Amino acid sequence: MCFFHGGGTRQGSGNEGSPNMETSGRSSVNGRQWTNILLAINILVFFAQIATRGKLLFWGAKVNSLIDKGQFWRLATSSVLHANIGHLMVNCYSLNSIGPTIENLSGPRRFIAVYLTSAIASSAMSYWFCRAPAVGASGAIFGLVGSLAVFVIRHRRMIGGGKEDLQNIAKVIFLNMMIGLLTKGIDNWGHLGGLLGGVATSWFVGPAWQYGPKLHDGRRVFTDKAPIRYLTIRKTEPKNIS
Repeated sequence: MCFFHGGGTRQGSGNEGSPNMETSGRSSVNGRQWTNILLAINILVFFAQIATRGKLLFWGAKVNSLIDKGQFWRLATSSVLHANIGHLMVNCYSLNSIGPTIENLSGPRRFIAVYLTSAIASSAMSYWFCRAPAVGASGAIFGLVGSLAVFVIRHRRMIGGGKEDLQNIAKVIFLNMMIGLLTKGIDNWGHLGGLLGGVATSWFVGPAWQYGPKLHDGRRVFTDKAPIRYLTIRKTEPKNIS
């Protein structure tokens, strides 16, 4: 799967300005700590596969017959396995493109929650609708795309409408789904499951920023109104708006 190089959502200039929202606990490495960790895991696991002569079944590929026997961990472990070096490189490129964007917008805790939930949702939908064995991080990456779509939809006013962003996201999803339909061996059910998992998780855990009152010095207080607050930032500080 291939994604755009995400440098953040487009900043608009609505009536209320474009606030620069920051999340507490952000990585010191430009807000991409978990992205780097996930990239490292995928690469290291692939080298481990090579060292064991590619025994994907041993490592935990999604194999329906084995899941039927109670090996449910395969719903998670299949997302860190890759079929070949090309498969790994494409997924690492895609994760490196969109991962830092979502990690900066959502914060590290919500980022990893979206990624892991999307990975499992991807495997679960593949289990139900695709009998073929499957491996790969693409379902989890599709979940990050779904998370970006939720963020843009929720914050249209703050980012100046977001129409262009949503069009780009739709193009990315459509392109990758078409590649899946036209190319043998690509699990579109897994991609769809990951996308839906990312949308659902982001809808519940946020972020869902809303404007609060202005302070006497002109700064604006923002409140995160995510339905599930456990993964939200610990505090919200006033920000300057322009």
